[in-house]
Amino acid sequence: MVPLRLVVFGLLAAVWLFTGAAEGEVVYACHNGTADMSCDVGSKIKLEHILYKVGVGTRCGEGKPHPDDGPGTFCSFPWAEMVVEDLCDNRRSCKVPVTEHVFGEYPCKEQTRYLEVSYTCAKPPPPTPPPPPTPPPKPDCKDKEAGDA
Repeated sequence: MVPLRLVVFGLLAAVWLFTGAAEGEVVYACHNGTADMSCDVGSKIKLEHILYKVGVGTRCGEGKPHPDDGPGTFCSFPWAEMVVEDLCDNRRSCKVPVTEHVFGEYPCKEQTRYLEVSYTCAKPPPPTPPPPPTPPPKPDCKDKEAGDA
C-alpha cells in the first residue's frame, strides 16, 4: 500500500504543475536599461508586484548614497505602478525603459535605481455568450375574437 504522505505529495505536485503557479516571472532592469516581459500566444501579462526604487547593494551596483542626498531626501516613485500598468497590463508583451523620460525626474542623485516587476501569464476568460433571442410577441387573440362576433 502506498503511504499517505506520498499520495498527498503527488497530489500537491500535480496541482502546482497544472495551475501555473510555477509560471511566474520576475524581471529586473537597472537605470537606463529595459524591462522586457512577454507571454505565449493567447496569454496576457498579469502584473503581480512592481517596485522602482534605489537599491543599496543590488545587482545594479553598490548603491552608495550620493553626498548631496541628505537624510530628509525622499527617493521614491509612487507613480511607478501606474506607468508599468499602462505599458504592460493585459498585453502579450511589453518593454519598459528605466529612464527619466518614462518615470520622470529622479529626486536623488543616487544612480542605482532599478525596476523590479513580477508577473504571470494568464489566459483571458472566454467571452460571455450573447443573451438568448427574445421571442416575437404573440398576436392579441382577444381583438380577433371580438371582431368576428
